[in-house]
Amino acid sequence: DKEVSSFFFPIKKILIENTVSTNLSELKYDLSFLINRSLFFLDKEKILTVINKHNFISSILLKKKYPNTLKIVIIEETLVATQVIDKKKFYITKANKKINFIDLKIYEDLPSIFGKYKNFDLFYNDLEENNFKINEIKAFYYFDVGRWDIVLKNETIIKLPEKNYLNLLSKINLMLNDATFIKYRIFDFRIKNQLILQ
Repeated sequence: DKEVSSFFFPIKKILIENTVSTNLSELKYDLSFLINRSLFFLDKEKILTVINKHNFISSILLKKKYPNTLKIVIIEETLVATQVIDKKKFYITKANKKINFIDLKIYEDLPSIFGKYKNFDLFYNDLEENNFKINEIKAFYYFDVGRWDIVLKNETIIKLPEKNYLNLLSKINLMLNDATFIKYRIFDFRIKNQLILQ
């Protein structure tokens, strides 16, 4: 289906903003079909089809700058961790989407997830809502019994119980900021109403 060039505000320039992870040259190439098409009559379906090929993109904003420029503002996925699943490495997004891993320097400090947990986004959301220091996390370990260990970058290990860990998160935050607990490397909350420190 060959679309004809337009004399009615033809697009001469495509500006793409906000890309960190997305391959910009690939994206520009994929969107080159828009050149000489009318700014007035954009085929949004076709643009979305192209955008959906690029895994790091969550959504876009299209801004028309008359007479001949289309500005595309990219909203990228929020990457929160990496995980190896069946010997293949992925980025895990805040929305629990898996994106094929490519080595990107800006994401080299993302924590790793170990264990098969399907709804990581729910657990991550719980941590965020309780102001847990997510940027200090080195790894998440999920155990089949249904509980998590969190390993911090300073090698402190927090062993959460299977159930009712939510009300502990704010207490853990306080402990991690309290000098009296600085000497401990393991905070074990697995037994109800008990804290074992090592």
